[in-house]
Amino acid sequence: MTALELIAGRYAGVAFLAWLACACALGLWVGYLLDARRAAAGRRARAMTALAALGIAVFGIIAANVVTESRLVAFDNVLAETLAERASSAWLRALAILTVAGDRDFLLGLGAVVLAALLWRRRWIDAALWLAGTLGAAGLNVLLKSTFQRVRPEHLHGFAQELGWSFPSGHATGAMAVYGMLAYLLAGMAPVAWRKAIAVLAAALIASVGYSRVMLQVHFLSDVIAAFAVTGAWIMACVGVREKAFPQRRDPG
Repeated sequence: MTALELIAGRYAGVAFLAWLACACALGLWVGYLLDARRAAAGRRARAMTALAALGIAVFGIIAANVVTESRLVAFDNVLAETLAERASSAWLRALAILTVAGDRDFLLGLGAVVLAALLWRRRWIDAALWLAGTLGAAGLNVLLKSTFQRVRPEHLHGFAQELGWSFPSGHATGAMAVYGMLAYLLAGMAPVAWRKAIAVLAAALIASVGYSRVMLQVHFLSDVIAAFAVTGAWIMACVGVREKAFPQRRDPG
C-alpha cells in the first residue's frame, strides 16, 4: 500500500490534523508579521507587500504547471484517483457537512451580516474594504476559472456535486476572502491577547474548507493551494491600500 493510499484511507484523520497544524502555524506566523505591537507602519507595509508578492508567485508557479500539464498535474490526478478508491463513506459524509462553511450562499449570508454590522456602526471605510476584499476576490475567481478552464476531477460518490471549472477553487477563495477579512476586522477591535487566537482560528477554518474540497474530490490539491495564494495576495493588497490611504491608530499592546 502506497503512502497516498494510507493517507486517503487508514490515516485520513491524521492527515487532516497535520494539515490543520500546518495551517495554524502559518496563520500564527502571518499574524506575528502583521502584529501592530511589533511592527511599525513601514515594517507592517513591507510585510504585507512581501506576503502579497509571495502569494502571486505561488499562484503563478502552480498556474504555469497546470497549463503545461507538468508533474504537478500528474500528482493531482494520482491523488484524486486514490481518494476515489480509498476515502471512506463516513469521512466523506462528515466533510460534506464541513464544506458548507465555504458554500457561496452561506458566505453571501455571512457577508451580508458583517456588512450590515459595519454600516450600523458607521465604519464606512471598513465596509468598503469588506466589499472590495470579498466581492473582488469572487470576481477574480470567476475570471481565473474562465481563463484556465480546468476540468474537475471525477466525483461519483454522491456526497458533493459541483459543476463548472476547477481552477482555482471557488470554495477555497471564498473561505480565504471572507474568514481572512473577518479575522482582520475582528483583530482590530479585539483585545491584544485575543489576536493570535483569532488568526489561528481563521487559518484552521480556511484550511478545513480547502481540505474538504480535495477529499471530496471536487477539486485538485493545486486548485486549493492556488486559490489560497492568489486570494491571500488580493486581501493583502486591499488591506495595504486601506492602511496607506486611511491610516488608523492601532493598539500597541
